[in-house]
Amino acid sequence: MATARTENLGPVVMGLNKQNGQLRGQTKPAAGPPAPTQGKNPAGSNQDGGGIKFGDDWKKCLQLPPKDNRVKTSDVTSTKGNEFEDYCLKRELLMGIFEMGWEKPSPIQEESIPIALSGRDILARAKNGTGKSGAYLIPLLERIDLKKDHIQAIVMVPTRELALQVSQICIQLSKHLGGVKVMATTGGTNLRDDIMRLDETGKDHSATS
Repeated sequence: MATARTENLGPVVMGLNKQNGQLRGQTKPAAGPPAPTQGKNPAGSNQDGGGIKFGDDWKKCLQLPPKDNRVKTSDVTSTKGNEFEDYCLKRELLMGIFEMGWEKPSPIQEESIPIALSGRDILARAKNGTGKSGAYLIPLLERIDLKKDHIQAIVMVPTRELALQVSQICIQLSKHLGGVKVMATTGGTNLRDDIMRLDETGKDHSATS
């Protein structure tokens, strides 16, 4: 069994800058008779700051990557049929998920996300390419308090390459959240520079080696 070298540990640190101010509550609609709607959800407009509404047009504004038509194994396809919307995630986080090209949760994500969202510990194992990064990054980003300006999560991975990869995935997932700051730090770099970067505020997403 291969063992990871501890000197290559690359934690990915997530915090917030002081320019967050995300609104998660639903704005009150103007007074007046409700407009006729179609579908199962007659709730307000898709332009307000409210929660997820199934069938909303916000999905039409997403910049989706080309569809992945590669043959998929049962490690990815044998799911329970859940949707990412089933986990009551922030709309902005869902936008990042879909723009990553992730249409539905993989088996490892189906098993891990609900447990992680509840705050419980997880020990999970899955093959490469089955969505392990999303299995912990999605609930991690969902649980971050956008009103707090300090480090709220640290991801430890065994290699520099994986640290950079995970930080890029996290940046893409959180790009619509506004206020989430991602920093990758690895062995062999100047510790003073890392301390100074951790102390910085008022900047947008960043990821450095």
